[in-house]
Amino acid sequence: MQTVKTFILLVNLGSPRSTKVSDVRSYLREFLSDRRVIDVNPFFWKIILYLFILPTRPKKTAKLYSRIVENGLFPLMTHTANIAKKIQMFLGYDQYRVEEAFILSTPRVEEKLELFLKEKKSNPDLELLVVPLYPQYSDSTTMSVIDKVNGFFKKREPNLQYQLKKSFFDSKSFILESAKKIDQDLKALKLKGENIDRLILSFHGLPKRRVIEEGDPYYYESFVTYFLIKNNLSEISKEKVSLTFQSRFGQEEWLTPYTDDFIDECILKGEKKFAVYSPSFLTDCLETIDELGHELKESVIEKGGELTFISCLNDQEDFLKSFVVELENFNNKKIIEEDKLQYDQKQLDLEFKMMKEAELKSNAMAPEVKKSLKTVFLTIFLDLLGFSIIFPLFPTLAKHYLEVDSENFFLNGIFSLVNLISSFDSQQMEFSKIVLFGGILGALYSFLQFIAAPIWGAYSDRIGRRPVLLYSLLGMIFSYLIWFFSGSFTLLIISRIIGGIMGGNISTATAVVADITKVEERSKGMAIIGIAFALGFIIGPAVGGISSLIDLTVYFPSLKNYGVNPFSMPALIAFILSSINLFMVYFQFKETLPQEKRGNKSSERSSNIFKILKPLPYPGVNLVNYGYFVFLTAFSGMEFTLTFLAFERLNYTSMDNAYIFIFIGFLIAFVQGGVVRRSAHKVGEKKMALMGMFLIIPGLLIIANAFSSALLYSGLFFLAIGSALIIPCLTTLVSLYSPKESQGHAIGTFRSLGALSRVIGPLAAAIIYYKLGSKAPYILGAIFIFIPIFMLSKLKPLNKVH
Repeated sequence: MQTVKTFILLVNLGSPRSTKVSDVRSYLREFLSDRRVIDVNPFFWKIILYLFILPTRPKKTAKLYSRIVENGLFPLMTHTANIAKKIQMFLGYDQYRVEEAFILSTPRVEEKLELFLKEKKSNPDLELLVVPLYPQYSDSTTMSVIDKVNGFFKKREPNLQYQLKKSFFDSKSFILESAKKIDQDLKALKLKGENIDRLILSFHGLPKRRVIEEGDPYYYESFVTYFLIKNNLSEISKEKVSLTFQSRFGQEEWLTPYTDDFIDECILKGEKKFAVYSPSFLTDCLETIDELGHELKESVIEKGGELTFISCLNDQEDFLKSFVVELENFNNKKIIEEDKLQYDQKQLDLEFKMMKEAELKSNAMAPEVKKSLKTVFLTIFLDLLGFSIIFPLFPTLAKHYLEVDSENFFLNGIFSLVNLISSFDSQQMEFSKIVLFGGILGALYSFLQFIAAPIWGAYSDRIGRRPVLLYSLLGMIFSYLIWFFSGSFTLLIISRIIGGIMGGNISTATAVVADITKVEERSKGMAIIGIAFALGFIIGPAVGGISSLIDLTVYFPSLKNYGVNPFSMPALIAFILSSINLFMVYFQFKETLPQEKRGNKSSERSSNIFKILKPLPYPGVNLVNYGYFVFLTAFSGMEFTLTFLAFERLNYTSMDNAYIFIFIGFLIAFVQGGVVRRSAHKVGEKKMALMGMFLIIPGLLIIANAFSSALLYSGLFFLAIGSALIIPCLTTLVSLYSPKESQGHAIGTFRSLGALSRVIGPLAAAIIYYKLGSKAPYILGAIFIFIPIFMLSKLKPLNKVH
């Protein structure tokens, strides 16, 4: 028996362990955590993955996998194992050892590489050939295999060399056997009297950005595969063969034409009978059997057409007999002209050029636009984080300064105002005064932000966006630095005053979006602002509560001499994040308002803050804007007094309060990502917003009577679900009810009224809490919600507006 010379490792993606939701969730978690698969900012992607995708998608995906499972096994796993066995049989056992491995399933790539190293110890001349079973190369697939192999050897054998067969997109065996299989299926249909109008060669999709900006060769290799298969078919004319792409994911623009959209267009042109084959897969899997064979087929039938699904080559012996010859030649570094497929290169280049010009155009934002939007996102996110990071700290923060700085002029001044408000009600508990104190302190930041926003905006119109962002961010950093050393209440007040004024740069950041986006991109840009708002309110309180657990004065007692206090850690985190933001703006952000466009008199922007209260000439917009103002006034009042109620009734700590906001944030993200995004348009934004309003009412009433954590969280459940339905739907309604040329103005008014509501809501709720007790803000808030319900119910149908 001869000594084995080559260890061939065939690598495929893998499948979940079973159709159980838990196994599918684990599979998706690992798959979607791969930076090769999802190459976006890992921090924000983790938030999207864990808040939006993993809570909702696994259940749906598990149902899809249950439709393709055979005897407890998935086709991809079975076919890959059979391919390895047959290649081993065709190559023989003397010189080759063939093994299969998976990136996400057992046996793992690492397990088989361990086996290779073990055999290499007794057989030093043993070589490794890695063959990813992806016909076309892509960074999102093949590079994941390379990463696994290189990562393993980097730890175990850094100097080990191996061979890699990157792709076989133009392999003679793959092309001819694919064409042969398609011809056989088409011939069988003809024998039944069925003639296909169009053959679709559907490839797995890829974001256009990866091809256009990053130079991924996948698009070209896919086209070559399509071209060669098309030119080797005999049962259908070339003109009836089309290339498309399937399996889009997320909101980014992917390679076109999209398979489902293309077939819809063909049906409209009178074509009815289709056949589909996917040359981007060697083995059948969920994306072929279910996406094409089930979902696409059902969609085509619903539209009056017919679709025949042609399975992949899988472990077809005719293909594998030819393929092993190519593997041997590749392994031995032989170039055999007979193994190459002959074709007209000039014709291929011409057709690819035409296809590229027609389809490889992107409506995606330019890289410099994305860069600016990232800066805007971070700026707004940190503004909202700075505003909300203090929420869970208010009860203990107030008590702290009453103990350590009771003679402070500003502290006594605020409590003098509190006593003035409450002078005719001297029987109230001292704690209620702390609530009212917190309301004043909380409203101060929002009020200054509301005042400063139009001023910063108008100033940026005159001198440019970049200087204003730099000035305001520098001021924000300074405010957090003061907060860090705020041993006295005076410094805390100064910090919040500066922070509130500098936080008004939201208007400038929003103006940047208008500067850099085209009209058709504007909604995407504004959506980024909305996400930044949401994340700021979700993460801010959580950061505040968690970081308050770290008292720097316990670890470094001498810091007390410099004003460092138990609440300095949240300030330090905010300081670091704002410093990073300043660094980004200074070194990466380019001015978006050219000199010649500054000081434009026709601009709708004004530094007059009261101008936002003026009704717009669009009745529907006014009803939504003012309804939003009333709703958010009630909701922000609840949001603010919630920590006081939890502290008073349940003795919650700052960390307990942080859990409240994490719970609310998680539910909001879950509903907005899994329900609103998919169903709002079908249900109707007005109807869904009203559903949310009605859910808010029981939530407020339950919290009013909550004297246990179970009841408190029950009420929070209704509030979070309700608000998640309301806010995005109202934002959409403003856009729908306003003319295109006035959407920026209308949405700007919408956001400004939201800022004003966050001034009035907390202060009003604190006064009500003080005057009437902890139940009152929630009961009155529930009653108050009927006002926006009434206003929204008066909205006319959109078809009667435009």
